[in-house]
Amino acid sequence: MTAHGSGVEPMWAALAEGRSPATDWSPDDSPETFRAGPIPDDYRPHPRIPRNLVHFLDRGSMVGLDAALQAVEAAGLTAGIADSRRFAVADGLAFRAPGQATLFVPYGQLVARTLGVRGAVVGLAGAEASGLAAVAEAAAIVARGEADVVVAGAAQALQQPVLAHLSQQGLIATGDAHPLDAHPDGCVPAEGAAYVVVEAETHARERDATVHARIAAATRTFDPLAEPLDPSDPAEAGRAMQAVLGAAGYLQNQVDHVASCADGRANRDASDAVGLTRTFGRHVYYASVTAPAGALGQTLAASGPLALTYALEAMRRQQVAPAAGFREPPERSDLSVVRETREERLDCVLVTSLGLGGSNASVLLQR
Repeated sequence: MTAHGSGVEPMWAALAEGRSPATDWSPDDSPETFRAGPIPDDYRPHPRIPRNLVHFLDRGSMVGLDAALQAVEAAGLTAGIADSRRFAVADGLAFRAPGQATLFVPYGQLVARTLGVRGAVVGLAGAEASGLAAVAEAAAIVARGEADVVVAGAAQALQQPVLAHLSQQGLIATGDAHPLDAHPDGCVPAEGAAYVVVEAETHARERDATVHARIAAATRTFDPLAEPLDPSDPAEAGRAMQAVLGAAGYLQNQVDHVASCADGRANRDASDAVGLTRTFGRHVYYASVTAPAGALGQTLAASGPLALTYALEAMRRQQVAPAAGFREPPERSDLSVVRETREERLDCVLVTSLGLGGSNASVLLQR
């Protein structure tokens, strides 16, 4: 679920064409206008969401539940297919501005109630990294044998406090965002939601499920030196990437492609780009890099799961999509930034996510 529409196909079309979601928009609770990427006005809720429930759901709850239902359907799961006690939900908590009230009922609980889940339901904080951290937690839950299936991801709606906070910090672009570019001038905040189904391999085989990729490793790190409103520095960003490679037992030259969390904010882009360079060394010339936030916007909590969705679709198609808004590389940059959609052999893809305040997550996918 993105500003370009519901489902994987509209998302991929926007990525492949390098279309920005940026528009001048006022949320319902604000007289101010912001540069942002809202869910389209013609959005219609998932047909499986009961009509009597739709009227009680806020914007974030609606798109989050919709995305979770799409993930479950795409995985071929239906009610009664297995023991509901062996199902779990891992949810990344939505990004909130300083002082803004947190969620009274996290989206993960709504998803679990709708699906009849009786296993664990966990919510993880971590600013922009919360959604990918939820996927990492899902992988850990399955690895520990606590569940056979975990629905994991995050949803993000935009409210006036979030947009006002980003605007006051000078982090919103005046036009389109330019991630990984020599002259980044801010991000385009956007709404979105993405969930994936993380399943034990034996369980997937027993029900003859279609496996899109395997999680070779998924890790979370924390940087205690990061300021609350800043991402980690390049050294810590690189440590998060090295941690996932080490956990998988992979060498740098085994990674074919990187879905970077760069979004047009200068410090965030520099941390991820230099972190990649520190981690990959000479191989950074050969692993192609893109930044989904250029086309999808900075969907905050949902950004990691959406980047993961892109990675899965890229592996399925054996294609990479460009970093929308990229014009020229920074001085002394060695990253191989994708400039146009092209075919590429993808056996291993790294997804990165840096959250303000030092919460970082990385996921390594193996075809």
